[in-house]
Amino acid sequence: MKKTKQIVTSQAPSQSLWRHLPNGLSLLRVACIPVIVWLSLTDQHFAALVVFLAGALTDFLDGWLANRFHWQTPFGAYLDPVVDRLYILCLIPLLWHFGAISSTYTVLVIARFAIQLSAFPVLLGWLKKSFNAKPGWLSRSAMLIAFLVLGMGFADQIAIERFDESSAAENIFDSTMEALTVIGCILEIWVLIKFVPRYWDIIRGRADTFE
Repeated sequence: MKKTKQIVTSQAPSQSLWRHLPNGLSLLRVACIPVIVWLSLTDQHFAALVVFLAGALTDFLDGWLANRFHWQTPFGAYLDPVVDRLYILCLIPLLWHFGAISSTYTVLVIARFAIQLSAFPVLLGWLKKSFNAKPGWLSRSAMLIAFLVLGMGFADQIAIERFDESSAAENIFDSTMEALTVIGCILEIWVLIKFVPRYWDIIRGRADTFE
């Protein structure tokens, strides 16, 4: 009787509707994308920054909630990395359009994310191969820099309105952005160098995990 009771108790959290909250937060991040684009194109840059930060916060919350309350699902394991890349992939060209992000970094990010996202239709849809994703420090660092660059890019639009181009604040801001972008470019190239051979190994059946 005690054993049965324990089984029912351990299954209760997985039956709760709250288990869908992390996936809901991921989808909310997708919903933020058109709002941010519209706010930016209508020169509501402060509001665009606020919505971007709110969307970025959901990236932390969905993973924390899933791990804290054991709300992980197979769907969520694929959804979260896809949404992260879509979020950045859609906003990077927007900030490039405003001149806030360099062309080199923009191209590298788009190239990496396009290749990574292609794994889902190619491996799951075409080749019917399942795979695991265990991002290491390199991939996490590149993603963190990408979010920081985006945040700085949206903040830059506000700084342009409030500071003179030659002011000390603007110079510091520009120098920080350039440093982050250089670091980001190095990390993007490094991730691609590691990812592409692993992608090929998974296609040939020699590996099953992206790192």
